[in-house]
Amino acid sequence: MGLAAAVGPAQAVESTTLSVWQSDSTGAQDVQVQPDVTLGSVSDGAINVRVDDSLQYQPYLGVGASFSDSSASLLSDLKTSNPTRYEELMTRIFSVAEGDGLAMWRVPMGASDFTEASVHWTNADVQGPAGDPLANFGLTEHDTDEIIPVIQDALAINPDLKIIASPWTAPAWMKTNNSLICNTNGQDSELLPGYYGAWADYFVRWIDEYQANGIPIWAITPQNEPKYCPDTYTGMSWSESQMLDWVNNHLYPTLQQESLDPKILGFDHNFTYSSFAEALVNGTSNTVMDGLAWHCYDNNADPAFMTKLRNMDPSRIVIETECSSNTLPTDIIRFSTAEMALESFQNFAQGAILWNLALDSEGGPHLGGCVGCLPIATVEMSGGVTDWELHPNLSSLAQISRFVKPGAVRIDSTVDAQSIVTAAFANPDDSEVLVATNVSPDPVTFTVTWNRSGSFSYTLPSHSVVTFTGQVPGAAQLDATPTAGKTYRIVSRASGKPIGVCAGATNDGACLMQWSDDGDADQRWTLADAGNGYINLVNVGSGKAMDVPDGSTVDGTQLQQWTIIGTGNWNQQWRIEHVSDGWYTIVNRTSGDAVDVASSSVSDGASIQQWSAVSGNTNQQFRFVPYN
Repeated sequence: MGLAAAVGPAQAVESTTLSVWQSDSTGAQDVQVQPDVTLGSVSDGAINVRVDDSLQYQPYLGVGASFSDSSASLLSDLKTSNPTRYEELMTRIFSVAEGDGLAMWRVPMGASDFTEASVHWTNADVQGPAGDPLANFGLTEHDTDEIIPVIQDALAINPDLKIIASPWTAPAWMKTNNSLICNTNGQDSELLPGYYGAWADYFVRWIDEYQANGIPIWAITPQNEPKYCPDTYTGMSWSESQMLDWVNNHLYPTLQQESLDPKILGFDHNFTYSSFAEALVNGTSNTVMDGLAWHCYDNNADPAFMTKLRNMDPSRIVIETECSSNTLPTDIIRFSTAEMALESFQNFAQGAILWNLALDSEGGPHLGGCVGCLPIATVEMSGGVTDWELHPNLSSLAQISRFVKPGAVRIDSTVDAQSIVTAAFANPDDSEVLVATNVSPDPVTFTVTWNRSGSFSYTLPSHSVVTFTGQVPGAAQLDATPTAGKTYRIVSRASGKPIGVCAGATNDGACLMQWSDDGDADQRWTLADAGNGYINLVNVGSGKAMDVPDGSTVDGTQLQQWTIIGTGNWNQQWRIEHVSDGWYTIVNRTSGDAVDVASSSVSDGASIQQWSAVSGNTNQQFRFVPYN
């Protein structure tokens, strides 16, 4: 997580006024200004959100969507038939001064499921001779007539766009099934090892062609969704060892040889598990693989996997590179667009990208793949005239992009205060921004305390998004070294989630678990000196101490809270040992076992247990985040 210096000295912030902007993610209301709010004296409500700029995290790069072939073809038609409206749409999306300033973008390298073509395609569908298998490489009419001109127009409006390129498949002749489709005849296809070098050369040629057309490629991903092999559209399957071999021994050296230096972002798949991503981090240096890319799909997805991997190596970049959300969860997407973006930032993403920029009213054109995917704009011909209307996805992103500026950093805020999901940022001009969305079906009133010095309450309608922004005096820096008499959130390195009491209970015997930071008192612990180098951990919500039931010494015993008298029994006494970089282990005096997140889980509700201490085990490492 990493702590940074405070923005400024502690000051009273009462009477500080914040601007407020709000939208409705159902489409009923675009981003509109609301009455200002004023910070009053510090207070708590039933639901509480904190903002604390003394805790600073990753830089903010932007939000955006993708220049799929489907999107580019629709926008090209709009440009031809209705150029004025085309310019208005492009200005709204890309302009920093006059629009929403979406700055983080992705482009497929060849056909994805979202192509307007009648057949899938790559840039080298015909194999060249043995000595030059890429002799027939070239830009297609999809590139030259649609995709490149649209990106050029976007760059003319905002030349600072960051563009990530991702392939769905290699040419058929490079693959084990000789098809652009991934799964044929029930078999997943892979890249033939004999073409590892040619596939790396393909990347060089594609990047060179796009950059020759004035399109800088900021980053690449080696493969879109390497562990999903569709049977109706393009794809290519990879194992961890295959990907490591190709990236380390072919892709990276070839790019370096040609003096190309795009960032390489591995994985580019769902935050539903981490073994593939862990293998990439463990098997590459941060010089070869700059970071990881993640998608939001599957209903059991948890953005905490991004934190888990980031905490393995904080030098790696994190980007959420694809999601096709809506207001309400579906069977494969559990997040609204605003929730996805905010939770991604809370889990160390520097950017958040949706899937298609534009689609028609039927969610196309597409060739296989997603039915019902949603864009940020709908482009349609009606009555002989092509026109557009905005999808609420755009306003959800605009609640971030209009107010969070280049050079901003994320600052601390409550992740999910009982359905109020947030992220907060400090801009280079010293203004600060809190973005919140209500993911519940009902209006929610919550209390915001900013920099520990002033509070206000606000009621947010269901499925709406709100942005608060203004100049707020900085919070005082708090010492992150665990110290008796101080109060902390105890946050797992393996998940980024704090230790709390099951259901926030106050009774003896209530179990301990991890849960997304919700701002409640049961996720705060006050340290008390127990003597002889040991401490008690006393829960703020209940006043009871962290306890090993019956003084057990058995691995896997779930911890509980229990009334403490004096310094308590030894099963309530703990030794805090520094590991490195602000991470600590917590070891029980009776058992000698360490506090442990069961199975290294990132899930809400995962048991907090004791387990034999294992050096380097990140599910036994915690950060003490100061509260007061």
